[in-house]
Amino acid sequence: MRPLDALPATALLLLASCDRVSRVELEPASLAFHARGQAAPLRAAMWTSGERPVPAAGCQWSTGDERVASVAGAQRTATVTAVGPGTTAVRCTVGSTGASAKVTVRLASRVEPSPPRLEIRLGDEPAPSRLDVAVLDTEGRPLLDRPASTRCEDERVCRGDDRGQVWPVGPGETRAVVEVDGVSASIPVRVIEARSAEGRPRHVTGNPMLDVEKAFAPPKR
Repeated sequence: MRPLDALPATALLLLASCDRVSRVELEPASLAFHARGQAAPLRAAMWTSGERPVPAAGCQWSTGDERVASVAGAQRTATVTAVGPGTTAVRCTVGSTGASAKVTVRLASRVEPSPPRLEIRLGDEPAPSRLDVAVLDTEGRPLLDRPASTRCEDERVCRGDDRGQVWPVGPGETRAVVEVDGVSASIPVRVIEARSAEGRPRHVTGNPMLDVEKAFAPPKR
């Protein structure tokens, strides 16, 4: 076998062209984020003109707009991180060949809970009231399927959960805070006492231990 340095220049160029990357594909082809700091991996695959994989080739990664997304990586794998709202492209370049993945970042800007005022009746079996929460992005467009969490400023009156619900605890008034992706809004809440006498907690007066002793004291003759 002839050594490479003994081959004609045209043959060396032909061998080099056989290993040259002519096509790049990125997986996934697009990324969507809904919060600053969210990150996802991006992987590149490369082929020669003869559709032979080139596993040793590496990318030069770049982003079209660093205000929207940043990219950091080596070789064929990179991490894309959401920076701010907008759309851009992250590109992998190998020589004169490359491919781009679309990156979209949509952030919640406004939360609109409905109804604007909540009145809950506290019965013997407490039941939650569910809020309808509209979430809008920075351009005023609705964002769908964003989970809402709730909490009450005074937990003696009500309590929230991670399902956009408000649970009555005791009679009174407070405010419920609804939060989605770090954006929040609040509404007034009034809890009305509607429990029966049996359903209300007993009001203990005096020394409870004395009450226990009386309850277990033997009957007088």
